[in-house]
Amino acid sequence: MDRFNYKSWSTNQLILLTEVDNHKVMFDGYEYIWWNNIEGEWKRHCLLNYSNHKKAISHLRYCLNIWDKELNKRRNKIERKQFFIDMGTHFKSQEKIRKTANSSLPTIEKINFIRLENPNTTKHQVCELLGIKPSIYYRHLRTLKSRGTLLSA
Repeated sequence: MDRFNYKSWSTNQLILLTEVDNHKVMFDGYEYIWWNNIEGEWKRHCLLNYSNHKKAISHLRYCLNIWDKELNKRRNKIERKQFFIDMGTHFKSQEKIRKTANSSLPTIEKINFIRLENPNTTKHQVCELLGIKPSIYYRHLRTLKSRGTLLSA
Protein backbone atom coordinates (compact mmCIF):
# COMPACT_ATOMS: atom_id res chain seq x y z
CA MET A 1 0.00 0.00 0.00
CA ASP A 2 1.27 3.45 -0.86
CA ARG A 3 1.52 5.15 2.53
CA PHE A 4 1.84 8.62 0.99
CA ASN A 5 -1.21 8.73 -1.25
CA TYR A 6 -4.32 9.84 0.70
CA LYS A 7 -6.62 8.03 -1.74
CA SER A 8 -4.98 4.70 -0.94
CA TRP A 9 -6.33 4.80 2.62
CA SER A 10 -9.64 3.17 3.46
CA THR A 11 -12.29 5.37 5.05
CA ASN A 12 -11.72 3.77 8.46
CA GLN A 13 -7.98 4.37 8.17
CA LEU A 14 -8.62 7.99 7.18
CA ILE A 15 -10.78 8.45 10.26
CA LEU A 16 -7.90 7.20 12.41
CA LEU A 17 -5.37 9.30 10.52
CA THR A 18 -7.34 12.50 11.10
CA GLU A 19 -7.20 11.99 14.88
CA VAL A 20 -4.17 13.79 16.29
CA ASP A 21 -3.74 11.24 19.10
CA ASN A 22 -2.72 8.66 16.49
CA HIS A 23 0.43 10.59 15.54
CA LYS A 24 3.69 11.35 17.27
CA VAL A 25 7.02 12.80 16.28
CA MET A 26 10.02 11.44 18.19
CA PHE A 27 13.66 12.44 18.29
CA ASP A 28 16.02 9.46 17.90
CA GLY A 29 19.15 11.35 18.85
CA TYR A 30 19.92 12.50 15.31
CA GLU A 31 16.68 13.26 13.51
CA TYR A 32 12.94 13.44 14.04
CA ILE A 33 10.74 10.50 13.00
CA TRP A 34 6.99 10.63 12.38
CA TRP A 35 5.00 7.66 13.72
CA ASN A 36 1.31 6.82 13.36
CA ASN A 37 -1.02 4.32 14.93
CA ILE A 38 -3.76 3.17 12.55
CA GLU A 39 -3.69 -0.61 12.88
CA GLY A 40 -3.27 -0.96 16.62
CA GLU A 41 0.51 -0.56 16.61
CA TRP A 42 2.84 2.36 16.12
CA LYS A 43 4.46 2.34 12.69
CA ARG A 44 6.80 4.69 10.99
CA HIS A 45 4.69 6.90 8.75
CA CYS A 46 7.29 8.56 6.58
CA LEU A 47 10.43 7.03 5.11
CA LEU A 48 12.25 10.34 5.37
CA ASN A 49 13.48 11.69 8.68
CA TYR A 50 13.24 15.37 9.54
CA SER A 51 16.20 17.51 10.50
CA ASN A 52 14.15 19.59 12.96
CA HIS A 53 10.83 19.30 14.73
CA LYS A 54 9.30 22.28 12.88
CA LYS A 55 9.53 20.50 9.52
CA ALA A 56 8.01 17.33 10.98
CA ILE A 57 5.14 19.20 12.60
CA SER A 58 4.49 21.24 9.47
CA HIS A 59 4.37 18.10 7.31
CA LEU A 60 2.04 16.43 9.83
CA ARG A 61 -0.24 19.50 9.85
CA TYR A 62 -0.29 19.55 6.04
CA CYS A 63 -1.17 15.83 5.81
CA LEU A 64 -3.87 16.13 8.49
CA ASN A 65 -5.47 18.89 6.45
CA ILE A 66 -5.40 16.81 3.24
CA TRP A 67 -6.79 13.71 4.99
CA ASP A 68 -9.52 15.80 6.62
CA LYS A 69 -10.60 17.16 3.23
CA GLU A 70 -10.59 13.69 1.66
CA LEU A 71 -12.59 12.22 4.56
CA ASN A 72 -15.17 15.01 4.34
CA LYS A 73 -15.43 14.52 0.58
CA ARG A 74 -16.04 10.78 1.05
CA ARG A 75 -18.62 11.34 3.79
CA ASN A 76 -20.47 13.92 1.68
CA LYS A 77 -20.47 11.55 -1.28
CA ILE A 78 -21.97 8.75 0.84
CA GLU A 79 -24.59 11.08 2.36
CA ARG A 80 -25.50 12.46 -1.06
CA LYS A 81 -25.86 8.97 -2.51
CA GLN A 82 -28.09 7.89 0.40
CA PHE A 83 -30.20 11.03 0.01
CA PHE A 84 -30.97 10.22 -3.64
CA ILE A 85 -31.71 6.58 -2.80
CA ASP A 86 -34.18 7.73 -0.12
CA MET A 87 -35.67 10.25 -2.51
CA GLY A 88 -36.23 7.54 -5.14
CA THR A 89 -37.91 5.32 -2.55
CA HIS A 90 -40.13 8.22 -1.50
CA PHE A 91 -41.19 8.89 -5.11
CA LYS A 92 -42.04 5.21 -5.67
CA SER A 93 -44.13 5.27 -2.51
CA GLN A 94 -45.91 8.43 -3.69
CA GLU A 95 -46.67 6.79 -7.05
CA LYS A 96 -48.19 3.76 -5.29
CA ILE A 97 -50.31 6.03 -3.11
CA ARG A 98 -51.46 8.05 -6.13
CA LYS A 99 -52.40 4.88 -8.05
CA THR A 100 -54.28 3.55 -5.05
CA ALA A 101 -56.11 6.86 -4.57
CA ASN A 102 -57.25 6.76 -8.20
CA SER A 103 -58.17 3.07 -8.11
CA SER A 104 -61.64 1.60 -7.70
CA LEU A 105 -60.95 0.24 -4.20
CA PRO A 106 -63.34 1.25 -1.44
CA THR A 107 -62.31 4.42 0.40
CA ILE A 108 -61.74 2.51 3.62
CA GLU A 109 -59.16 0.28 1.89
CA LYS A 110 -57.48 3.28 0.29
CA ILE A 111 -57.08 4.93 3.71
CA ASN A 112 -55.69 1.72 5.16
CA PHE A 113 -53.19 1.35 2.30
CA ILE A 114 -52.04 4.98 2.45
CA ARG A 115 -51.48 4.75 6.22
CA LEU A 116 -49.45 1.57 5.72
CA GLU A 117 -47.41 2.87 2.77
CA ASN A 118 -46.52 6.18 4.42
CA PRO A 119 -47.33 6.48 8.13
CA ASN A 120 -46.17 10.13 8.07
CA THR A 121 -49.05 11.18 5.80
CA THR A 122 -51.32 13.55 7.70
CA LYS A 123 -55.10 13.26 7.80
CA HIS A 124 -55.36 16.48 5.78
CA GLN A 125 -53.18 15.03 3.02
CA VAL A 126 -55.23 11.82 2.92
CA CYS A 127 -58.51 13.77 2.83
CA GLU A 128 -57.24 16.03 0.06
CA LEU A 129 -55.85 13.11 -1.93
CA LEU A 130 -59.08 11.11 -1.71
CA GLY A 131 -61.41 14.10 -1.89
CA ILE A 132 -63.20 13.27 1.37
CA LYS A 133 -64.12 15.19 4.52
CA PRO A 134 -62.20 14.63 7.77
CA SER A 135 -65.35 13.23 9.39
CA ILE A 136 -65.46 10.44 6.78
CA TYR A 137 -61.75 9.77 7.36
CA TYR A 138 -62.31 9.40 11.12
CA ARG A 139 -65.39 7.21 10.59
CA HIS A 140 -63.34 4.82 8.43
CA LEU A 141 -60.54 4.77 11.01
CA ARG A 142 -63.04 3.88 13.78
CA THR A 143 -64.46 1.11 11.58
CA LEU A 144 -61.01 -0.30 10.87
CA LYS A 145 -60.10 -0.20 14.57
CA SER A 146 -63.35 -1.89 15.62
CA ARG A 147 -62.83 -4.66 13.05
CA GLY A 148 -59.24 -5.03 14.14
CA THR A 149 -58.08 -4.71 10.54
CA LEU A 150 -56.33 -1.37 10.86
CA LEU A 151 -52.92 -1.90 9.32
CA SER A 152 -50.05 -0.14 10.97
CA ALA A 153 -46.43 0.12 9.94
